[in-house]
Amino acid sequence: MDLNSMPIYSRMKSCGVQKQGESRRVVSGVLEDELYAMQCEINVDWPSRTIESVQARIKRFTTVRCVLAEPVFLKAEGWKIDSQVEGRIKKELGRNGCRHLAILMVDSIRSLVRAELVRNLTSEMRSNPNLDSVNFVRTFFQENPELKTIMKINPENL
Repeated sequence: MDLNSMPIYSRMKSCGVQKQGESRRVVSGVLEDELYAMQCEINVDWPSRTIESVQARIKRFTTVRCVLAEPVFLKAEGWKIDSQVEGRIKKELGRNGCRHLAILMVDSIRSLVRAELVRNLTSEMRSNPNLDSVNFVRTFFQENPELKTIMKINPENL
C-alpha cells in the first residue's frame, strides 16, 4: 500500500495530577483528535477519596448527545473513588452523556491513583533508600484494596 494514500489519524490523550495542599488533588484530562476535543477537571479530597467537583468541557463532538453530557458529569460530585467508581462513571455518566468523556474521566482517576502511589513510594525511598519497592506496592494495595480494581490489578499478582 502506498504510504501517501493511507489516511492519517492522530489521537492525543493526556492526564495530569496536581497536589494542592495536603488533601486536595486536581486531576486534568484532555482528549483531542480529528473528531473529538474534550477535557475534564476533577477535584478530589484524597484522604477520603471523594470527588468534590467535576468540570467537563466538550469543544468538538460527533453527536448532539455529546454536548448534553457536560451537566451529566456533575452527578459524580460526592462519589468515592473506590472499586465501584469505574462502573458508575461508564454506566451513569457515559451512557447518559458521552462515552469518550467517561473513559477520559476513568483514565484521569487511574492517573491520580498512580501519582499517589509514586508520590508515597518516592517519599519512603528518600528516608529508606534500600526500601523493597515491590513489597511497598504490595502493602499499598493491601492497605487500599478498593484501588486494585481501578488499576485493574489482579490480587494474585501482588
